[in-house]
Amino acid sequence: MVDGGGPDDRRVSGTLRTRRIARNRQRLVEVALPAFAELGYDGVTVDRLCDEAEVSKRAFFRYFAGKEDLALTPLNDVWRTLIADLDGVLDRRGLLLDVVGEALGDVVERMPDGWERLAVLSTRLSATTPAIDAAAYLTCERFTRQVLDAVTGRLAGRPDADLVARVVCAAAIAVHRAALDTWASRPGAERTATRAELRALLRAGFADARTALAVRLD
Repeated sequence: MVDGGGPDDRRVSGTLRTRRIARNRQRLVEVALPAFAELGYDGVTVDRLCDEAEVSKRAFFRYFAGKEDLALTPLNDVWRTLIADLDGVLDRRGLLLDVVGEALGDVVERMPDGWERLAVLSTRLSATTPAIDAAAYLTCERFTRQVLDAVTGRLAGRPDADLVARVVCAAAIAVHRAALDTWASRPGAERTATRAELRALLRAGFADARTALAVRLD
């Protein structure tokens, strides 16, 4: 009788497959963003990206919804990671806005090697390419809904839970976008930008957001 493999074999197989998918996905991102920066977003086809990354077109569309999704991957991965960690994040103590801000900074620190350059290129591409900016808006709406659901669930019983969650989410997204824009716009940022610089901008931005929310018109 042929041994079909036990649970350990299946776990190893699943782990290897997960790693292969992660490598292929990352290789596509590393090929695509410099190509977009050099040749323009419309000047780079999916076929070309697949050829250069040595990934099949079928696999490409398993990993990404399209070129827009691929182009935003370094930025979207920050939010995906934050959302995956939300239960733990919301176990922290302190002002909700501060908790979310520190969690975003923590996630940035955990991004893979080389993330900085790709995030700079992605931010610049979003700022100059309407199709990417539109895709970023739609993705942001999806992530916001997930964060809202988690926060309102944690604040259950408060009559203002939905409003509090919406205000905090809107502030967090605005601070994150402003910090990225400043960080990526510095000359040579694609070569020199660091996570420490981005985290400092995030912390400053969240401090400013707290102040802005308390501004009075006298």
